Amino acid sequence: MVEELDAKGLRYTFTALSKDDTKSMRGRGWEDAFATTDKAVAEQRARALGMDVEWLPEEGGVRTILGPRQLTRVFPGRKGRRMWFNTVVGMHGKELSSATFADGSEIPADFVRRCGEIIEEESIQFRWEKGDVLILDNLATLHGRRPSLAPRRVLVATCK
Repeated sequence: MVEELDAKGLRYTFTALSKDDTKSMRGRGWEDAFATTDKAVAEQRARALGMDVEWLPEEGGVRTILGPRQLTRVFPGRKGRRMWFNTVVGMHGKELSSATFADGSEIPADFVRRCGEIIEEESIQFRWEKGDVLILDNLATLHGRRPSLAPRRVLVATCK
């Protein structure tokens, strides 16, 4: 199935309603996502990211379509090693956002379920203590997949 998905490609559909809305996958509206209230500017920014844009009549929302994308990727300096680089498990079958084959057909639910199980099997969870610092390779790890309790403070630095 990994080979088939890589060959066919993935399509992600994101729906952002107008203004912040907890029903949205990201909990924010398109105005916040694109940092503008101007639809033309939002479209320009979405297209710069490779997204097609479809304005929705209800509640002034927008649907963005991204794809085709591959399921895995080989990054420079990785000795040809394919990396799992997608959001299939988090987006498959969601109401406002979804992941499908690039042609719009459904990805088999049992495949997505098994991928989720593998992610759980490979997960590491630990108790943070004051002063802890975590350094990880953002291209080789999934991170931040567990809910947390307030107060939560995330400090991030990205470097090469």
